[in-house]
Amino acid sequence: MDRKEFLSSMGSGAAGLLLLSCFSACTKSSGTPASTDFMVDLNAAGSLNLKTPGGFIYMNGVIVAQTLSGQYIAVTQACTHEGATVTYDKNADHFYCPSHGSVFSDSGAVINGPAGSPLKEYNVSVSGSTLHVYL
Repeated sequence: MDRKEFLSSMGSGAAGLLLLSCFSACTKSSGTPASTDFMVDLNAAGSLNLKTPGGFIYMNGVIVAQTLSGQYIAVTQACTHEGATVTYDKNADHFYCPSHGSVFSDSGAVINGPAGSPLKEYNVSVSGSTLHVYL
């Protein structure tokens, strides 16, 4: 193999790797959180929003919210349409995707598309000042 053939082979290989990494970066996220069993210290600075009805936080790929009635709810934070981060609308008691307008109930069911699949709902329990989120 001469120098020209070698450099051509190396260039083709590098282009193939670059193309492969572009395709893998463009795939949709599965929306599966990193950990589906975790604890939230309700007294910690990062979770103080949960002390107020209508407040919410993001943790481990999950959005945890306190409803106006004082119940805690948790669903996957990635919208099932294109993976954007959903927010909690306390006045309507539902989750909302600001990117394309999908609306989900407090249990993650699709109320309004374009999302066609529900958000994954998680169990939530409270013991003292510790909130447990799990499957």
